[in-house]
Amino acid sequence: MKFLFDLIPAILFLVFYLLFDIYAATKALMVFVTLQVIWEYFKHGKVSNMVLITFLLVIPFGAITLFLHDDFFIKLKFSIFYWVLAIALLVSNYFYKKNLIRLMMQKQIETATNTWNAINLAWAGFFAAVGFANLVFIYKLPQYWIYFKFPGVPIVMLIFMFGLFGFYSKQIKFIDPESIKPDN
Repeated sequence: MKFLFDLIPAILFLVFYLLFDIYAATKALMVFVTLQVIWEYFKHGKVSNMVLITFLLVIPFGAITLFLHDDFFIKLKFSIFYWVLAIALLVSNYFYKKNLIRLMMQKQIETATNTWNAINLAWAGFFAAVGFANLVFIYKLPQYWIYFKFPGVPIVMLIFMFGLFGFYSKQIKFIDPESIKPDN
């Protein structure tokens, strides 16, 4: 359910982009991510890292986009967002010995540490590649940029995820949700 909540800004951006233009989409995105931060804070007492990163990138890049009336900056935010994710995966794993992919999925999947590290590295590479692909769309295929952003990247991300799990299927074991004891 959280995944769908995190997709709302992208969907909202797409709708406003298609109905109006990128500047209306940028304004809508800025308003929504601000409301999303406020809602999460009051609902949970904290804001998730993903929503916070999105907010911290959308507000300045959106403001620059609107102030200069240049869509390059809001488009560039997409690359920076994915590069931040890639760097976070690498830094947390190799410098702090915390594999973020493992922390997110250890209740659903069991596997060896070296497999977790390989999966983490694969996701970091994927996120870095998406950031660079975004630049290709900005500079070489600007008329298709919005379709790359949504639904392109979410579809490719699902394909990548299933492909990754297929590749490592012999090394991973999915945990039965019924076997997990609640934390008390």
